[in-house]
Amino acid sequence: MGMCFFYVTMRARFFHLFLFFAFLAAAIFVGPHISDAQERIEEKVGKLLVKEFDPEKLTVQATGGGSFLYAKATGIVIKGVRIESVSLYAMMKEPPNNIKEDDEDHKYKLADLIHYSRGEVVLLEKDFTEYTSKEIEDIKGFKNLECDFSKNGIRVSGSYVATFLFTFNIRMEVLSKLAFDERGLCLTDTTLLVAGVKQPEYLTSQLLERINPLIERERIPFPVRITRIDFSDDRIVITGNPQPLKDANVWNYKRP
Repeated sequence: MGMCFFYVTMRARFFHLFLFFAFLAAAIFVGPHISDAQERIEEKVGKLLVKEFDPEKLTVQATGGGSFLYAKATGIVIKGVRIESVSLYAMMKEPPNNIKEDDEDHKYKLADLIHYSRGEVVLLEKDFTEYTSKEIEDIKGFKNLECDFSKNGIRVSGSYVATFLFTFNIRMEVLSKLAFDERGLCLTDTTLLVAGVKQPEYLTSQLLERINPLIERERIPFPVRITRIDFSDDRIVITGNPQPLKDANVWNYKRP
């Protein structure tokens, strides 16, 4: 089903977003062991993140020993989708004394040492719409794909063109919300409409079985707390309410 293809594509984008979380955590906690007397932890971490992700803006905070850190990146692009902001507050289980930056698996080994973290992702409707308009050729069979955010969730609609003896042009629409549960990040409260007609529950269930979870909880390489998902007319906020540190050293960056 064409709409399923669209959501599978988005599942890949969400997975890379959580890999960004993993790298963010890794960059944060490699800091104390790659810094020198001339460069503070938060500065070293910040430069590493800028090199890897080229954000529009970045703020990194660190306590004196680097046990608690906070980072917020604004305007990063992951797999063609601009993300308004990604934030992470984290605390370590133990110092990563035996992990080296040039180790191919250092990102994931460092992520394993995270004791606790809170994350937040903010996605704007305008960025998601721009992505669908630019990447439409990658979504096989769709034309005029539209996305709309509201307090009620996400609406994705478009014309799906299929050929079987004849060419069919079918208007499809999916209304859905997001939830973060024991499975991971999932679509929920979903309605499927074809040519304006609500489809039977079993068809919607089949669609969700092929799509969910967008991100499996066990594939998130470190413990991150997500407490709610907020919808508005212009954005989606997936959040665990990470808060900036008080009385911490700060490093700021703005793209020239």
